[in-house]
Amino acid sequence: MPIEETAEERIGPYRLLSKLGQGGMGVVYRGVDGAGLDVAVKLLRPEIAGDDGFRLRLLREVETMRRIQSPYVARIIDADLHAERPYIVTQYVAGHPLDDTVRATGPLSGRLLVQVAAGLAEALIAIHAAGVVHRDLKPNNVMLVNGEPVVIDFGIAHAADSTRLTQTGMIIGTPGYLAPEIIDGGSPGPAVDIYAWAATVAFAATGRSPFGTGSLEAIMARVVRGRPDLTDVPPEIGGGLQAALARDPRARPTADQLTGWLRNLQSGALSPVTPAPMPQGPRPTPIPIPIPTPVPMPRTAVAMPPLTPMPFSPAGPSPDSPMTPYPVGTGRIDLGWYKLIAYLLIFAAVGVTAELPLLGGFVAVLAAWYLRAGDAAVRSRRVPVRDAPDLLLGPLRWPGSMARSAVQTALSLVYAGLAGGVVVAIVLVLAESNTRSISNETVVSLGVGVAAYVILAGPGLMGPRRQSVRLLSAAVQDRRTVSIMGLGAAVAAVLVLLVAWLDVPHWAPLDAPYGSLDDLRGSLHDAIDNLKNKSKNSGS
Repeated sequence: MPIEETAEERIGPYRLLSKLGQGGMGVVYRGVDGAGLDVAVKLLRPEIAGDDGFRLRLLREVETMRRIQSPYVARIIDADLHAERPYIVTQYVAGHPLDDTVRATGPLSGRLLVQVAAGLAEALIAIHAAGVVHRDLKPNNVMLVNGEPVVIDFGIAHAADSTRLTQTGMIIGTPGYLAPEIIDGGSPGPAVDIYAWAATVAFAATGRSPFGTGSLEAIMARVVRGRPDLTDVPPEIGGGLQAALARDPRARPTADQLTGWLRNLQSGALSPVTPAPMPQGPRPTPIPIPIPTPVPMPRTAVAMPPLTPMPFSPAGPSPDSPMTPYPVGTGRIDLGWYKLIAYLLIFAAVGVTAELPLLGGFVAVLAAWYLRAGDAAVRSRRVPVRDAPDLLLGPLRWPGSMARSAVQTALSLVYAGLAGGVVVAIVLVLAESNTRSISNETVVSLGVGVAAYVILAGPGLMGPRRQSVRLLSAAVQDRRTVSIMGLGAAVAAVLVLLVAWLDVPHWAPLDAPYGSLDDLRGSLHDAIDNLKNKSKNSGS
């Protein structure tokens, strides 16, 4: 059975747990080694792995990449390229993909954006110093760990020659992040990673590729013409991105120049408009990484010794690294878990509102207003966001978000009232037309609960939910704590909803409006009876 279809499988000494993703070169799985430490295992596709020349070049490439030591790059731990399914093992990074983070919580801004851009530039310094070109840098190959970027999943693209890849119908690189010289058939030098760096940072700042969407041909045409859309990119980094997206690779800054400029920008020692001045005159053409020509040999004649696994310690990189090493072995927490917890908390709030319509409703509206204001502040990029306190204080730092949220919340009350009223009407019609006894308390609880849900997370009103996910993911990043929080939220939601269903609503400090509801039910009952009588008379 193919491993992609197997629930659990072993590759070498590694046990595969779940599929993380796939690309043109293979499929990536989360796995564990013999000591129980998390790793990422990349299985090469059979049509590529079957090429002996490719395996030989890839072996040399992996040996080169193992020299890369940076807290911003996931380390290669092990590889076996003469196995039946060749594989490469890298450090498993416990974080969130940049593209998922931006789509879930909005574009990055302020200190966090500059920090991510600088970290990626430092990753490229280490990669290029080892004589490697990543060639597939893009948002979903960047993990965010406590606000710091870690580059993962080397495309290992330049280890395979273009002839072989053309024959298999594969395209090396991702449209929108692929340098124009590659599209023109040029060799991949370090400048292609600089180009991809700029496109990736532009996505982080705006939530979209600088070359838009559409067909492959349309995107590549924009790339070749050199027409990036940097609208909405914060001005403090816009100049640097524009320089790094230059059509001519000789005009692009190096990773060292980008890092120096960004670190100065972080310290306030540089004007936040343009990058550091580049040397005058034409820059030399980047020297592509040489690819040795494979010696033709029969498949059975290939003799490639297995790599000796590098020491794998949870301590991560050297203590001399410029930042705290990223955590390993704890497992990545998918954003879906934070979304689930947010919804469980919303359901608990719905239950409280159904049980205490006035007090609970007031708190729900107030919470929706402030969370929506925080969401507006983050999405406007007017408030720098790095951690949970920044998220909590966002509305206070941009008072305009609170005014905007007040208008939106007022409109949401009308929306919620209509939704709750429709539910009440449907329940009453069904009850009176079928002569089933449904108490006023149940009817009111259903209507109020629906209204509360619409205010907090109704269709088109997802701001409070988005901000809740941001707060949860920023405040809690430990898997065990997230599990405990999720269990607690589930228990709370079930208990509160159960109490709201079994108990009568408490309208303190006012009296319950059941008298008006009785009058409405009486009128509705009479109207339904009249319709039934008319129907019988017309039938007879």
